[in-house]
Amino acid sequence: MKTVAVIVHWGPHQPTVELAERLDASPSIAQVTIVANDGSTRPAELATSVAWILPPRNLGFGGGFQLAVRDYPAAGAYLLVNNDIRIDEATIRACLDLLTGTNIGVVAPTLINGDGLQSGSARLSPVLVAPRARRPPDDRPCEADWVTGAVMFIKAECLRRVPFDGRYFLGFEDVDFCYRVREAGWSVVLSPHRAWHTGSTMIPHRGNAYYIVRNRLWFTRIRGWRLRTTLVAAVTAAVVLPRSVVLDVARGRGLETTALVRHGLIDGLGPLPPPGDPRADEPRAAHWTARR
Repeated sequence: MKTVAVIVHWGPHQPTVELAERLDASPSIAQVTIVANDGSTRPAELATSVAWILPPRNLGFGGGFQLAVRDYPAAGAYLLVNNDIRIDEATIRACLDLLTGTNIGVVAPTLINGDGLQSGSARLSPVLVAPRARRPPDDRPCEADWVTGAVMFIKAECLRRVPFDGRYFLGFEDVDFCYRVREAGWSVVLSPHRAWHTGSTMIPHRGNAYYIVRNRLWFTRIRGWRLRTTLVAAVTAAVVLPRSVVLDVARGRGLETTALVRHGLIDGLGPLPPPGDPRADEPRAAHWTARR
């Protein structure tokens, strides 16, 4: 199965170049492509066999990935991976072997953080639609409601039918994608083979509070879950927002996180943009993080 690996890049070049080199050396990966969402120029040390794409603007995580896969319509599978992921050849092969199964659309390795705990695969909470961590599987693959976009293998046929929704821009697009994959009749599978999460160099963390709040609300509203939307909004207003005020004051950093949560709540309940491309004013969180 011809497999194309896509790294959506943001930030320092070194971790992206190092991961690209490892994947480029893998006999299981036919092509490595990097989407430079930060508009940076191609590093001189990057192997010529690795493609470097400059999008017309920052398309976000899902949008950047979709841009890259358009160049490889003949691929049988895609590996979407962050530059802070370490994955070995045995895990790559095991996940691709699983992906050949009938009706399996997405496969992810068990992702281990630096503290040794699993992250990035879960069942969805039936009330607040908050991803809940699961214990690592034993020695057999198992189905999951969702797996993180930090590292996932996607069957090309599945992606053609169920593309990523770029309007989320950053965060929750993997949850939304896996939900729609399962709705379309495909399985999302978690492999017992492991990958390791070494940091967070792809995602600018200062705007996370905004996207977590906004995109969770968008996810519930897109599904038409009125009660869940009301519960998420109520918990955000009654618990998350006051806690953000206290933490901002205690840490002496102004009210930046509070502003991000508040605007995430406002935008999350505001007009829904159409599916596909991100809003023209993304990264929207920069409107409030830049004020410090």
